[in-house]
Amino acid sequence: MRTDVHAHLWSEDYLRLLESYGRRDAAAHRGLGAGDRPQELDARFAMNDAAGIDHQILSVSPQGPYSPDIRQAVTAARHANDHYAALVRDRPARFSAFAALPLPHLDASLEELARALDELGMAGAGVTTDVLGRSLGDPASTPLLAELDRRGGVLSLHPSGHDAGSPLIAAHRMRWMVGAPPPTPTVRTGCCSVPISPTGAVNSCAGPCRSSRRPSRPSGPSRC
Repeated sequence: MRTDVHAHLWSEDYLRLLESYGRRDAAAHRGLGAGDRPQELDARFAMNDAAGIDHQILSVSPQGPYSPDIRQAVTAARHANDHYAALVRDRPARFSAFAALPLPHLDASLEELARALDELGMAGAGVTTDVLGRSLGDPASTPLLAELDRRGGVLSLHPSGHDAGSPLIAAHRMRWMVGAPPPTPTVRTGCCSVPISPTGAVNSCAGPCRSSRRPSRPSGPSRC
């Protein structure tokens, strides 16, 4: 089975919710064929079949449910995760999903991570390379990363679209020109890190995945 580990789907309800919280870039993700309307799903599956892709692991990145307001962040994260869980239940052969987390609120994120993995059966967690301008390398992220490590969980990292904090990238409009300039997103499992093509190309890793819901292991050479 060939699995696309870099796949997005945003419902109109989710984008409107983010906009109601003041998100200004949500509209850019409309009209891309990445919604949940029946015709969009049919077109997605037809393209996947033509490309030989059997399964996709969905994430809402880079439209993460981040907000300084904990209530907004939690509401958006739960909305996204419940929606993805329903899609996976309806189409288990086609979809798995990475959980959205209500960062930067650590306790709420740990609680939602547990719900997503233990109750919703998600494949792991998906976050962006920075959250409201704060790098995941910040010590504040350590408890979340430690919990994922304790679980042997999967973490999907996606570019945030903030020019890696570089005025050179921003000034020359190179945000997505050559994929996503550093940092490159990865999926981290208990044994390996796998680069994910910013174009959505399928990448693979033959190492074990010890998350609560195991994504199907894709074919192809190991990059462990």
